[in-house]
Amino acid sequence: MKKTKKLFKENISLLLRRQGTDEVLSEAALPAYAHKNPIIDYIFWKRLEIAASFISANCKPNSNILDFGCGTGVFSYEMALRGYNLTSLDLNLKPVELLKNKIQYPENITFTEGDFFTLNFEENYFDAIVALDVLEHIPLSELPLFLEKFEKILKKDGYIVISGPTENILYKIGRKFAGNDFTGDYHETTISKIKGVFESKFKVATLAKLVWPFTLFEIFFASKK
Repeated sequence: MKKTKKLFKENISLLLRRQGTDEVLSEAALPAYAHKNPIIDYIFWKRLEIAASFISANCKPNSNILDFGCGTGVFSYEMALRGYNLTSLDLNLKPVELLKNKIQYPENITFTEGDFFTLNFEENYFDAIVALDVLEHIPLSELPLFLEKFEKILKKDGYIVISGPTENILYKIGRKFAGNDFTGDYHETTISKIKGVFESKFKVATLAKLVWPFTLFEIFFASKK
């Protein structure tokens, strides 16, 4: 992960210095991945490390992974280097297209732009689905529809790895110190509510809470009952 972090952090920083940010880049967390604050840096890169370690421990190389809401493609990049086949989906692949000017993504990543519900994914195809800081952008009332499709395209023994912000008072205070790119206006819900919806359909277990002693982010995994 260290080499991937160095590559992406340097090039994201360069990109933001050259052209600044916008709503798409902010939602893809580019300012967070390039932030100089050590706590923000730790949280955003640690999430990837925890998710990558879980996938590596539970899925064999050449497994099929869906990176749902892939953003910059940084997680896909790391997992592709580890020998996994990535389907990397986002509504807007602008961050990836901009970074492709400096970063050569591995060939075992298939980037797909579009609406999750209009794409025909094969049932029981993915060994794992990863949604890192994505589902909080979806209204809670719509989340069961996503879980229904996740269940269809996930293998019987597959896993879903999810992370997201708690949106508690400490998180909101930290957001103010982080800067104007961290308003969170586009967040519809919290990780605890997301976890509750998953618990109604899947077996769920916590992987980590960041950062001790404050829970600003939580990472959990889900598997079929």
